[in-house]
Amino acid sequence: MINISQSFLKEFAKYKTGETCGLQTKAKYIDGIKFHSSDAMELGNFFEFMATGSLPRDGHTPEAKIVYKGTKRESISTDYQRASESAELFKKVVAHYGIEIIDTGRVVTQDGMTGIMDIVATWNDRVCIIDTKYSGLLDDKWNELGWNLDSLPEKHNLMLQPVHYKILLSKELDCEPDDIDFYFFVFSSKDVMDVKIIKVNVEETTYANHLATVEWVKNELKKPIDKLFKAIPNLKRCFNCPIKENCTSKAEIPNINEITY
Repeated sequence: MINISQSFLKEFAKYKTGETCGLQTKAKYIDGIKFHSSDAMELGNFFEFMATGSLPRDGHTPEAKIVYKGTKRESISTDYQRASESAELFKKVVAHYGIEIIDTGRVVTQDGMTGIMDIVATWNDRVCIIDTKYSGLLDDKWNELGWNLDSLPEKHNLMLQPVHYKILLSKELDCEPDDIDFYFFVFSSKDVMDVKIIKVNVEETTYANHLATVEWVKNELKKPIDKLFKAIPNLKRCFNCPIKENCTSKAEIPNINEITY
């Protein structure tokens, strides 16, 4: 059985509601097949590398995108230049608040759960986890990945991470989850000066609900893998799928959807 990460919990929930394909979920989390990073993900990898020195999970070193190669105008692209400036601002924030970074890219595995923490640090004499985000959605209220403060408590896919990580690190350090603080440091990919530092406080019932969900997933994973993970074909999703060549269930034309009015 795999150790359950917060990203797997999100993906498994999407599969169970039909939002993604079970075969893709299995390929990514059970079989360890690497999926291609989007341009936005690679830009985020570059920002994190420049800010903390942490490498992406596949171990490659992110490099700035160069425009006008081989000409007198050759330079770093605007997006990557902005990411470099945001990384420098991150370092200034850390110095200003007197944050002492203990570890970066820390892998914690406890009781069948796992997580990779961007930063474990001490701040105001307390252990804390800092997760860096590089996003173009700092004020977006409706997108599930948007960082509008009023809507954040309803965005369970974003809020799952602090709960999972606080539980994990508390188990490793033999303390209570509330003895550990969690912060999102969210930097805008559109404006270097647009930054949000968000401390996430977690209620006791949220911890309990999360652990109950983890136990439910553990029980689900005891089922035969070929019966648990089933194909949910979708033309767009299948077209970009890295395992489509050998998939007998892939969609090659649009599905027919039915509604009742």
